[in-house]
Amino acid sequence: MAVTPGIWAQNSTDNGADDRSTTSAHPDEASSAAVPKSEPSRILRIGADDELDVSVYGVPELSQHVRVDASGDVYLLLIGSAHVQGLSSEEAQTVIEKRLVEGRFVKNPHVTVYVKEFTSQFVSVVGEVQKPGNYPALSTRRLYDAFQEAGGLTPTAGKVTITHPGQTENPTVLTLSNDPAKVAQANVEVMPGDAITVSKAPIVYVLGEVSKPGGYVLDDDTRDLQGLTVMRVIALASGPVHGAALNRSRIIRRTSSGLQEIPIHLKQIMAGKAPDPSLEAEDILYVPGSRSNGYLNGVLLLLTGAAIYRF
Repeated sequence: MAVTPGIWAQNSTDNGADDRSTTSAHPDEASSAAVPKSEPSRILRIGADDELDVSVYGVPELSQHVRVDASGDVYLLLIGSAHVQGLSSEEAQTVIEKRLVEGRFVKNPHVTVYVKEFTSQFVSVVGEVQKPGNYPALSTRRLYDAFQEAGGLTPTAGKVTITHPGQTENPTVLTLSNDPAKVAQANVEVMPGDAITVSKAPIVYVLGEVSKPGGYVLDDDTRDLQGLTVMRVIALASGPVHGAALNRSRIIRRTSSGLQEIPIHLKQIMAGKAPDPSLEAEDILYVPGSRSNGYLNGVLLLLTGAAIYRF
């Protein structure tokens, strides 16, 4: 059907009733079923440099693939320039339909605006993730979608802070857990423009002559550092192995003035004959072997390859 300015083009299905359908209008709808519909609380706004597919049901000559320019406008057949920046797809459809009616180009137009690429809408993910960066809001609908886009969490991931646009003083703070119910509860909806920050969790290290050396991440259920003692960490490491020099054990602590070594008598502690000292985040409990010499350099070398465990 040829369409010329100043002539009404009757839609082939127009029977006088406005049976608007934004789902059947798009010619590629059958192939775009995987694209989720917008939820009421999640409205993606069109911005500069976004790519749009615009179609008019029954008038294929008016179908266009356009990109929003820096001014927020798109150039469309017959109606010329239309400002769509800041509008949702539904709002942009209404604007274009009104312009087609006012120009007497199409009678009772049914317009579909499909945002093929939201280049202006993104979610920022930084901190303890494998690939920090900005990711499209269209594919990043929930928190764990964002983690997946960012290549997953690092072994030392801790609390998650979500800062919403215009609400920097009231962020959403979530904790990570191995409990499936808590994981589902924490998988909140992510909005366009959100900034997700994953902090580093408190961690303690047990190295040397123990059954399971490595770093132990404190999750939400075990984050009370006041209750984290040498004996508890030794238990997590499945105890010392044969040949461990228990009474030459050390706590190596990072301070503002450098590394501090705190000797402990682990044999007496395990026998209940000495107090069980508390540990702090980033402490290293080192249990040397009976033949170990120059243990501090060895500890720092072991630390670089230490496995990380979450309990």
